[in-house]
Amino acid sequence: MKVILKFVSLLIVGVLLLTACGPRPQYKTRVGKKKLKHYNSIQYGQTEPKTFKSFKRQK
Repeated sequence: MKVILKFVSLLIVGVLLLTACGPRPQYKTRVGKKKLKHYNSIQYGQTEPKTFKSFKRQK
């Protein structure tokens, strides 16, 4: 019984570690925030939109 409990707990810890190390969503990155600001300025007409050349493509 103790062996099964240890195995299950290690499996849960392993799954948590693997999911925590995943890629970040784009809206949380610097480039994603710039794009969001750009699209909002176009949609709502707040400021003059910038060109897309200022956005770097993520690898």
